[in-house]
Amino acid sequence: MDIVQIQGHIKEYDWGNSSFIPALLSQDEDGKSKAELWFGTHPNGDAKVVETGQQLSEFLAQDSLHWFGQEHLDCFGDQLPLLLKVLAIDKPLSIQVHPTKAQAEEGWAKEELTRAHQKKELWNYKDPNRKAEVIYALTPITAMCGFRPLKQIIPVLKLLIPNGYAKHFGYLDTVQEDSDKLLAKLFEDLYTMQSEQLVQLVDEYIASLKKHEELPFATGDGAFLESKGIVLSCYAAYPKDPGLFCPFILHVKHLHPGEALYLEPRTLHAYVLGNGIELMSASDNVLRGGLTNKKVDVKELMRILEIKGREVEKAPMLIGRSGRLHVLTPTEEFHLMVLKSGTYHINERRSIELVFLTEGQAVFQSAAEKRTLEKGSCHVIAASLSSYTLEVEGTLFIADVPR
Repeated sequence: MDIVQIQGHIKEYDWGNSSFIPALLSQDEDGKSKAELWFGTHPNGDAKVVETGQQLSEFLAQDSLHWFGQEHLDCFGDQLPLLLKVLAIDKPLSIQVHPTKAQAEEGWAKEELTRAHQKKELWNYKDPNRKAEVIYALTPITAMCGFRPLKQIIPVLKLLIPNGYAKHFGYLDTVQEDSDKLLAKLFEDLYTMQSEQLVQLVDEYIASLKKHEELPFATGDGAFLESKGIVLSCYAAYPKDPGLFCPFILHVKHLHPGEALYLEPRTLHAYVLGNGIELMSASDNVLRGGLTNKKVDVKELMRILEIKGREVEKAPMLIGRSGRLHVLTPTEEFHLMVLKSGTYHINERRSIELVFLTEGQAVFQSAAEKRTLEKGSCHVIAASLSSYTLEVEGTLFIADVPR
């Protein structure tokens, strides 16, 4: 057996929408929020093998050499280091950051004693692994990520909180100081400000946003939220949250369908609106940074964050020898490919693959087997299969572990 179908795990978080994932899976809507669809072996959402009824992790472990290959076993053992997801976003996710491997190992070790008597939701670290991720837009996506240069932030703060700026942030005009150090101080001051002062600052901020009609709520076609729209859409739920300032401190990125954004560890970010494919390290390490009712550990957040004002570019892509579109990410745990309509002869294989069809259908054929892949289906292909052919009519994604 070289290919099996797996059934994903749906997460019903309140920020999701109720229609996109059911439509993708050709299922009826039940009115509940379907925020994420997981394909992988993560213990919080282990996929199920359709042919056997087993959990995917158990199934792969039974013949790990066949499914993973020796190179993978030497590097990762019999673990799948990636997690493939569909995200269906109706409301902004919490602002968050993920650690590097070294930071995760240090944090995991540091919390060893506290894990015994703290609830899991209060842990800063759920495992000792880094978490990187890439999101590929299936529909228009609005996201926030990475800090804007301070020179872009100061004029906006002076416009929207002139009184608060003069009272709390006049030091930002000290041009001889290192701008990234000042940016870090601004962020920390916002997140450690006394509640009464923060409320006054937010009140001035919201009043100014409503007054300045020249600032757009969304793009002209309504496909993307702009900074003002993100703030005002979050204000009712989080009226005392310093994260309300992040839409003007972080970059707001608009991903058109077919574009992707790579988020390396230490990058402050939040997905705001839209539907996409996310491929990430199989880690659950999330440190919250605002727009949330969950724990925010400011001290640990500041330790993990990279606070540097710089531009954020979308993920580059190139077409490989087989004709597949490669989304380029500097990651050893995962690699994403996109296959539009066409015929693909795939050989020289060295990795286990997750194959997911988001529209149309595809025909998989190897020397031993032929099967039709339907929209919404996900299959796992063994690393030991030397070659196969895919005839795609629609759009298909392949996630593998680069070797």
